Amino acid sequence: MDVKEESYRAFIAIELPHDVQEVIFNSVKPIMGRLKPFVKWVPPENIHLTLRFLGQISLSFSNDLQDSMKKLADTFSPLTFNLSEPGVFPSWREPRVLWVALKIVQGDLFLLQKEIETLVQRLGLSPEKQRFHPHLTVGRAKSPTPVISTLWKNVKIPISPDFCVDKVTLFKSTLAQTGAIYEVMDTFPLNH
Repeated sequence: MDVKEESYRAFIAIELPHDVQEVIFNSVKPIMGRLKPFVKWVPPENIHLTLRFLGQISLSFSNDLQDSMKKLADTFSPLTFNLSEPGVFPSWREPRVLWVALKIVQGDLFLLQKEIETLVQRLGLSPEKQRFHPHLTVGRAKSPTPVISTLWKNVKIPISPDFCVDKVTLFKSTLAQTGAIYEVMDTFPLNH
C-alpha cells in the first residue's frame, strides 16, 4: 500500500519583535475602519518578513531543510532594521498588497535571502519567480480601489528605534476561515 507522506504549507521568515508589530499596527489603526470594506488586515502578531514562501512541503523535505538552515544561519550575523514608508504591490493605481518597507541598518539581508533561495532549489524547489523585495505585509485588498491608495499613502510610520533580529524561522501556515494561522516549526540562530 502506498502511503502518502505527510506535508504542510510552509515559509521561511524573520519574526519581528512584538513592540515593532505594535508600532506598525498602531500606525495603521486610524485608517483600518475606513478601509474595512476593501482590505483584509493582517493581525499584528502575524506581521513578519518573508524570505521564501515554500508552499506544500513533505516532512522529509522539512527535515533536510532544517538541517541545512541551521548550518546556513550560523554563517550570518544578526540583522538590524528600521521601519520605513508604506508601499503597495503591484502599483498605486491597483493596490492589492499593502505593506511597510524595511530599511536595513546592519547585516546582509539580500545575501541571506539569496543563500536560502539557493538552498531550497538544491533541495528540489523551483526558483522563486518574484525578485526579493523586503516588506512587511499589513493588508490585502479584497478589490483594488483608488480610495485604498489615497488613505494608505498618508499613513505615517513613526521613526522607531532600530531593532535587531538574531534568528530566522520556519513557519507552518494553516489556512482558516479567520485567516492564516502560523506555527513555528523551527528557528535558526544568526550568530556568526
